[in-house]
Amino acid sequence: MNWKKFAAAIVVVSLLAAAVLALAGCSQGKPQVIIFLGKSSKSYAATKAIVDEAQKKYGSKVTFTIYDYDSPKSASGKKKYFVSMDPTIIITNAQGQIKQTYMGMPMKDELLMTIESFIPQKAGAKTSTPTSTPNSTVIPGTPYPSGSTPGVSTLPVTTVPSQQQP
Repeated sequence: MNWKKFAAAIVVVSLLAAAVLALAGCSQGKPQVIIFLGKSSKSYAATKAIVDEAQKKYGSKVTFTIYDYDSPKSASGKKKYFVSMDPTIIITNAQGQIKQTYMGMPMKDELLMTIESFIPQKAGAKTSTPTSTPNSTVIPGTPYPSGSTPGVSTLPVTTVPSQQQP
């Protein structure tokens, strides 16, 4: 048996397998941002600027896949992700599960924060999660400070009689 041919065949098969996985959308443990954007969209320029900024900021930590919404070549992608609006931006977690979909142009800050929230943090990294005050106990679901409830007013409510049409 020729070992050189066998080794070459293994290399070729490995490369083909990697290409198939890449085409199948596997992003090697990275979150993915899937963008459907066509030049016919009224928000094309603004959305493209937001996407470009996101790519610059998170390009090494996130896989970006951009489809031309107007191209017939994107039909299979639109069908796969049930896309019917231009632009549409889909964000998946590192396991490939769809976690957020933006139909229409997203708000820049919201999109960037959402993308960042799905980037896996390194072990031991500090997070910005608020913590409890030392020597205090907070029961989940209770307002803080006690007695305050969002959306509930302590002001007296006056009922206005319904107005009748003349």
